[in-house]
Amino acid sequence: MNAYAPLKIIGLENSWENVHPDVVKVPQKFAGFPYWMVFTPYPLLDDRVENPTIRASQDGMHWEPVPGTPSPLVPPPTNLETHHADPELVYYQDRLHVIYLTIDKKSNEAVFNTVDCGSDLHWSRPVIFYEDTGAVSPSFQVEMDKLHVWFVRMEEKNSNRSLLVHREGPDLFSLGHEAECLLNVPGHVAWHIDVLKVEVGYEAIVTAFPRGADNSRSRLFHLSSKDGLTFNLSQETPIIRPSSFGWDDRVIHRSSFLKEPDGTYRIWYSAGSWGFHFGIGLLQGPLDSLRDPRVALAAVPSYAARFPGELRGWLKYEARHFRNSLQKSPV
Repeated sequence: MNAYAPLKIIGLENSWENVHPDVVKVPQKFAGFPYWMVFTPYPLLDDRVENPTIRASQDGMHWEPVPGTPSPLVPPPTNLETHHADPELVYYQDRLHVIYLTIDKKSNEAVFNTVDCGSDLHWSRPVIFYEDTGAVSPSFQVEMDKLHVWFVRMEEKNSNRSLLVHREGPDLFSLGHEAECLLNVPGHVAWHIDVLKVEVGYEAIVTAFPRGADNSRSRLFHLSSKDGLTFNLSQETPIIRPSSFGWDDRVIHRSSFLKEPDGTYRIWYSAGSWGFHFGIGLLQGPLDSLRDPRVALAAVPSYAARFPGELRGWLKYEARHFRNSLQKSPV
């Protein structure tokens, strides 16, 4: 089951169109809130406004701006050929850290940046701590005062190959040897990942698209690992896939999750429609019976009003792939 509608998370200029959520829960609360989310606005497919933005919540469902925190947290890069993407939240040594990428669209180079704050919400200036080529979707976990990071390396946009890598170290500036991970989602190419430390090893949710398609047909899979290096599917089928008709019928984008003490999950997933409208939905429960915790059928009329644009988007996608298949056919 998919979410009925996106959560009402106001990002840029009263828009709900946001992607790349990452959520952390601080049980003892941080600056008065247990739940913290970073995301990037993405109205009208405009990557120049894809700048890390912070919201906080008491329940993980209703999100609000944080007084004293800039919105967005950082401005767009001055180089018009670059944009920010894939923010990540880490609560580490009593400080909240936001890690985000600055990606060069021509060279595919990715710069890892960080800003952080204490409970006074005084944010530091951005600092670069790592650079790579083709890197997307960093995911951090803290263990015994050591930082672990996983990220996906893609050869190029919509490539049919990607690689999951791991590094670890005492801090962001001392991440050590790179280890290649085994991540096998048969017939799919991994794109975005979120990793969580659990009692026995690790769990991950991975956004992946069918090999031979492109990332606009991604869906979400769940995997587990004993050592953080070999990740195996918990089930062959996706836990979330594009809906047949709704706000998330084109693509399941980057997602974030938490595991509750009773073994159930809360998953904040970003998604988009054929009309290129995006948002962040919430599902919770066991993996085989995730449900939207709200009753939000009021979203159906608003989607119906968008239907002509959604239909045009779907027809353009199918026509493009039909032309590509003709070009690849032997003469």
